[in-house]
Amino acid sequence: MSLEVDWANPYEDRQGKWLKGNLHAHSSPISPCGKIPTDQLLAAYAKCGYDFLSLSEHRTLSCPANETNLTLIPGMEWNDADRNKHTGVYSVDPELIRPLMDFTDQEQLLAHLDGRDALVILNHPNWQSIPHYRREELAAAGPYDGIEIYNFTIERDPGAALATDKWDYLLEKDIRVLGFASDDTHYDNEIAKAWICVRSESRSAGAIISALQKGNFYCATGDGAESGVEILDITRAGRQIIIETANAEQVHAITGGKVVQRVIGSSITYDIPEPAPAYVRFEAFGAGGARAWTQPFFLSS
Repeated sequence: MSLEVDWANPYEDRQGKWLKGNLHAHSSPISPCGKIPTDQLLAAYAKCGYDFLSLSEHRTLSCPANETNLTLIPGMEWNDADRNKHTGVYSVDPELIRPLMDFTDQEQLLAHLDGRDALVILNHPNWQSIPHYRREELAAAGPYDGIEIYNFTIERDPGAALATDKWDYLLEKDIRVLGFASDDTHYDNEIAKAWICVRSESRSAGAIISALQKGNFYCATGDGAESGVEILDITRAGRQIIIETANAEQVHAITGGKVVQRVIGSSITYDIPEPAPAYVRFEAFGAGGARAWTQPFFLSS
């Protein structure tokens, strides 16, 4: 892991533009659970206006020929022998990922990745099909860079797609991890349901991963790529944090899992109180259940 987050303001770097992507997708026949041929999956995401994608196949590094304008991020979904601890690993260096298939224990995997140029995400922590992460396990695990706070495929599987409860638990303990949203695509009706928008200087894989490692991104979900909440800007100036969206109906400021400010409208200006809470993050709500989530601001940083 090599996070470079300015936790006081992950959005301090204002260079570049917002790019949309998904880090968690499976395709056929590489992943037995994937039902969409790889070339069709790439074409579908390109048609939905995505800029980047990672094929995070189970314990396999996929390097397909890419005939779309998508930027492909090398990645893999590692899991242990019992398929209990699913872990997304992403790097511009495919040779960093290939040896990970030899690991059978997550603790050893995370220790091996510590300090290496990889982005490490613990996937779908509220999935209940198999014994998965209790919040205390998330707090004890590590090091890692983030967790999936929303995983669309768990809308059809036992458990909860939303895991902001466990995210807030970690943030309250000053365990500073980023929040990610993903499709976890298996079927064609799971495409473009959850995504991340990263502010990147270019569409290269290196620039995108660098921006992700800085926390310069937000997450969103909606029924199709054009239906989600679009955040236009996220700024901090002194003791004010301003979130501006194109189409939100409400915006909430949240700390400790509690809503501390609610605005009906498309933007919010949050005045940091005295004494300041440990952190604040923001959720924006749109039509039809659409949502967006910012990364947290740690106010003592």
